[in-house]
Amino acid sequence: MPMFYRSHLVLVIIMMLIGSVGCDATRELVKAPFDATTAVSNGTTQATGELTQPSKEFTSSTTPGSLFKNEQQLRAFIAYNFNNLQRDIAQGRGEYLTSMATLAEIPPDRHRQLFAELQDRYPFFYSHDSSPSQSMEHLLTAVGNDRRML
Repeated sequence: MPMFYRSHLVLVIIMMLIGSVGCDATRELVKAPFDATTAVSNGTTQATGELTQPSKEFTSSTTPGSLFKNEQQLRAFIAYNFNNLQRDIAQGRGEYLTSMATLAEIPPDRHRQLFAELQDRYPFFYSHDSSPSQSMEHLLTAVGNDRRML
């Protein structure tokens, strides 16, 4: 084999070896943003799961001890509108708070009193120590207690 071809063959082999190392690096570089996005998505999914998990474990309206005929709907409403309810409870009024009370079958003439009581208990419902699911349970209990007083 002439020297010219032999040197080209060696050069091609070296390039292939370097190229295969480069492919792994390139692959990792291309893959990194997808891995990062997946990690963020999994974190968001876990946080959402914590908030909505209680709505999946609802008590059926046919189960003795259930506070509401439509507890599943009420739990779903609270979970889905968590931030809006938090704002309305802080203000002591609002459309989401009114909708929640209506869904809980609190008579309209009791809404104003319920809203004031919920506003007074805002620090308890939304303390920094409480997870969103705990806050939701505290809120359901308070609305349920108000319902029992009817």
